[in-house]
Amino acid sequence: MDGLPAHKTALVKTYVASTNGLLTLHFLPGYAPELNPDELVWSHLKRTGPARTPLRKGEKLRDKIEAQLAAISRPPALVRSFFQAPSVAYIGDW
Repeated sequence: MDGLPAHKTALVKTYVASTNGLLTLHFLPGYAPELNPDELVWSHLKRTGPARTPLRKGEKLRDKIEAQLAAISRPPALVRSFFQAPSVAYIGDW
């Protein structure tokens, strides 16, 4: 996880503790976007998604982005690819 303060709240800590060790949080260094698979998702979205086409009249950017994120989540191979990049190999064995 990145160092966003919301990730370190009492609510998050309580939830993690309630999983009895099934969930462990690992925090990334202060500024290391190359180590964060989320950045790979955003990069993909910028290359292939809403940024590539202008909004139509009455179309909302949020709706367009949410639809693209939903589309990204469907093909398992694409989702796996975000975690197979060499820069995020620390995450685990695939």
